[in-house]
Amino acid sequence: MACYQGEKFLAIQLESLLAQDYSHLEIICVDDASSDATWPILQAFAHKDKRLQIIQNESNLGYRKTFEKGINLAKGEFIALSDQDDYWIPSKISRLADSIKDASLVYADSDLVDDAGQFIGQKMSDIKRQIAYSSPMMYTFGAWAPGHSMLFKRDLLEFALPIVDFVTHDYLIGFAATCANGIAYLPESLVHYRQHASNTIGANLKKAPKPYKSREEKNSRILARLNLLQSRCPAGPEQQVLRDFYLACQGNGITHRINRVRIVLKHRDDMLAYKGKSAFGKFAYCFKLFFALY
Repeated sequence: MACYQGEKFLAIQLESLLAQDYSHLEIICVDDASSDATWPILQAFAHKDKRLQIIQNESNLGYRKTFEKGINLAKGEFIALSDQDDYWIPSKISRLADSIKDASLVYADSDLVDDAGQFIGQKMSDIKRQIAYSSPMMYTFGAWAPGHSMLFKRDLLEFALPIVDFVTHDYLIGFAATCANGIAYLPESLVHYRQHASNTIGANLKKAPKPYKSREEKNSRILARLNLLQSRCPAGPEQQVLRDFYLACQGNGITHRINRVRIVLKHRDDMLAYKGKSAFGKFAYCFKLFFALY
């Protein structure tokens, strides 16, 4: 768990972690130099339960690097990520551990709740496409295997780390899983995923402001992410596809545009899987790439 200014909901989440029915738990909480009561709350819980290991950053590192620090301290065969403001049902870890089987990562559905912890009538699956992922090409145009509901095998860390600052930590972990034995999806709600004004990421129930100021900045972000995917994908046919697509996105000439269309048209079932389009929609989307990167 990465913590920052989490005093309002932290105790509730810690209680739900400690109440898990999975018998072999190591709970690592890294406080990112909070100035509120986060650290005293962590100290009080650690004093009562030796399964809880707490660390405090000397300065604020941000949630990505704070999660990376906690992940690197984990010793278990399985690793789960926790937000500080959610609530896990007691069987969350055991259900995920039972369901991961041969996959490298498994994630589950979540119930969306408000500040008071009341169900707001939506599950994560109502607003995000939640699927199993079997190929790294399925991460080309977006993906959703959120950190708060995932469990993964520690051998992924060799491919998922280090964390970078232009994509989320769980995006990298999910992509690493597709490069190994894939991602399984469990269609059960195992987390009360709290939505409030201070969410770092949240479920985007309202349209979020764009994280870029111009088309050029957007294209730069796209290229950085595509370069990351092709550089971290293991050598083989899928890496070659990702590399060819990255190169096709680097220019705006006729040849680059045609190559973008050609590559995605050939691999549209994998590359456009997250978008959930019909067969015709996938076909049409490929030709959109003649005019824009995304």
